[in-house]
Amino acid sequence: MSSKFAGLALAVEAPSRLNLVHPVTRQPLRNAETGDAAWIDLLSSSSGAGRAHDRGVSDRVIRMRGQRYTSEQAEADLVEKLSKLTQGWDLVALDGTPLCVEFSAANARELYALPELAWLREQVVEFINDLGNFQPPASKS
Repeated sequence: MSSKFAGLALAVEAPSRLNLVHPVTRQPLRNAETGDAAWIDLLSSSSGAGRAHDRGVSDRVIRMRGQRYTSEQAEADLVEKLSKLTQGWDLVALDGTPLCVEFSAANARELYALPELAWLREQVVEFINDLGNFQPPASKS
């Protein structure tokens, strides 16, 4: 960012890593074979991709001209936004078994749309909306 306000900037355009937490035990979710944490790399909700998605949803709602924006549409929009902000992952099952699911936008959409994975979606939403997860860019000194 080359702006007179650069000293205030956060790295919202760089992915940050969310280490997943088990929904029942609240312990870090780990690979049982390696001990490595399960993670998802995410862009901030304030990133260009996040803002572009939000503008698209707003434009669509405005074009609806009085039609109701349903909770189903809101949920589908959230799933789409999360898939756009997801940059990669290393996932494991709740018992620590590695999940060899290749990262792709389509797989991310499927992951976030599953009702039984609402716990994971909630962790992702909380993470992308907390700007404290996106450190200031490294200084160029």
